[in-house]
Amino acid sequence: MLLHGLTDASTCWPTVLPRYAGARPVVALDARGHGGTPLPDEPFTVAALAADAAEALRALDLGPALVVGHSMGGVTAEELALAAPELVAGIVLEDPAWVTAEPQAVDGPGTDPALLGVSGAAGTGAGAGAGERDPGGVPDWLAPAVAAVQGRTVDQIAARGRLDNPRWSEAEVRGWAEAKARVDPRLAEVPHDWLGRDWVEALADVRVPVTLLTAGPGLGVVSERQAARAAELLGDRLTHVAFPDAGHNIRREAPGAYLAALDAAVARADASAGAGAAAR
Repeated sequence: MLLHGLTDASTCWPTVLPRYAGARPVVALDARGHGGTPLPDEPFTVAALAADAAEALRALDLGPALVVGHSMGGVTAEELALAAPELVAGIVLEDPAWVTAEPQAVDGPGTDPALLGVSGAAGTGAGAGAGERDPGGVPDWLAPAVAAVQGRTVDQIAARGRLDNPRWSEAEVRGWAEAKARVDPRLAEVPHDWLGRDWVEALADVRVPVTLLTAGPGLGVVSERQAARAAELLGDRLTHVAFPDAGHNIRREAPGAYLAALDAAVARADASAGAGAAAR
């Protein structure tokens, strides 16, 4: 299962989906308020997103699954592993939105956040953790980013994306632009809650293999201190792959190395699921 970041959508996996299509079931989920999925009149929370993902896995009878999440999708994957462990064989966290109660300032090169919904360090789908703000509430960048794409065509959004993200493939730019065009404008109006857990400390209760993919120093959300703490808590359950030259959008900026890390995570999840079945 593939879980995108804030203001992204299921169209944002053009490299990953073909990698496994035909070999195994792969589901790219549109979060509520994204990709045309309805946005309920209730707070936008990580717990609700994880519950939606659990409902989808149960409806499709696909668990236990390897759950891959970028930014917002990363903390959703972690919450899913904690709340419904029977559905999860492993998680891959691509620069997850590990925000804390401390206001954060994350600056990134190469993109106008007001238009694109932050890319670079705070990245497209940075969920929470971009800009100085109330860390648990609506990200400061979200309302202007959503407003900036209203009335623009996918082609217009993509044209700006190509300029600001020259390392991205055309497929990545196009899928990203399609996602931006379909974000529910009310997403910035409903209350948000990103602090349902201390996301790093909560790893102590995750029992499946975890693959953590981190951006270069100062280019992503996850700090070196957080990555070190994750290693302390998870021990040999953690595989940490650093991408020193990539920003928040790791799979878009370093696709070859990203896919190699994902292949290894698939193999670990398969082995873990097989061991669990044998034990039962």
